[in-house]
Amino acid sequence: MPVLKVALLHLDPRPGELDFNRALVERAVRLAAASGARFIVTPELVESGYHFRDHIGTDWVGPESKAWLDRMNTLAADLGITLLLATAERDARTGQLYNTMFALTGDSQYSGKHRKINIHPSHTLESWSGINDSAEIIELPQFKIGVLICADAWRPSIARELASKGAELLISGANWGERPCPPEDCWEKRSFENDVPVWVCNRTGVEAELSFEDAPSVVSVGGKRLLSHYGPGSVILLFDWDLDKKVPLQADFEVVPVS
Repeated sequence: MPVLKVALLHLDPRPGELDFNRALVERAVRLAAASGARFIVTPELVESGYHFRDHIGTDWVGPESKAWLDRMNTLAADLGITLLLATAERDARTGQLYNTMFALTGDSQYSGKHRKINIHPSHTLESWSGINDSAEIIELPQFKIGVLICADAWRPSIARELASKGAELLISGANWGERPCPPEDCWEKRSFENDVPVWVCNRTGVEAELSFEDAPSVVSVGGKRLLSHYGPGSVILLFDWDLDKKVPLQADFEVVPVS
C-alpha cells in the first residue's frame, strides 16, 4: 500500500514581518521533514501575512521575494520534499502582482504555480493582486493536483475545471476564518461534486479585525470532512495519505507545535 506522509503548516504569520515569517516557515518545513513528511503545504500569503500592504507596501515583491522562493526551492531539493509555498508574486514581464501558490521540488523553473482567481475587485485587502483567468493542473511526482487559493474554493466552476483537466487532488492554501464570511461547507461540496479529495491548509492568529483562530485546516473526501483542526498557536498537522484509496489513514491529525 503506497503511503505519503503529508504536513499542513497551520501557522501564525505576522503581517509585514517578512524575516519572522520566513524563519517560521523554514523552521516548520525542516521540522515537518524531520517528522517524515514528504509533501508539505503552507497557508495563503504565508511569507507576508494577509494585511502586509498596510505595513510594508508591495515594493518588496520581486527580486527580494524571488530570492527567498529560490532558497526554499533549494531547501525542498535538499530535504527531498514537495513544498507548496504561497506568497505574493510579481510577474517579471508585466510587473503585475498576484496572490500565488508555487509547487517546489528543486526544479530550476519550479514545478508549477497557481495564481488566485476568485478575487473581488472591491475587496481592498486584495486589491493589490491581479486576477488569474484560468486554472491549470500541476503535475507532481506523487499525483496531478489542482490548486485553490482560499475563495477559489467557493466558486464550483474552478474546481470543476481542474477536475475536468485531470486533477487527482485539490489543495487549498487559505486565510479563511468564520467571520465575516465563513467557508461553510464549500470544501465538502467541492470534494463531493468532483469526486476529488480536498486538502485545506489554513492558518491561525489575529490580524487587525480578522481572527483566524477559528480557521480550520481540513481534509475532505466524498463530501465528508474527515480531518479538521483549528486553534491558536503555530502547529504542523501530519497525516498519512493512502495513494491508492485516496483517503487519510488516521481519524485525527498528528499535531506538532512549532516553537
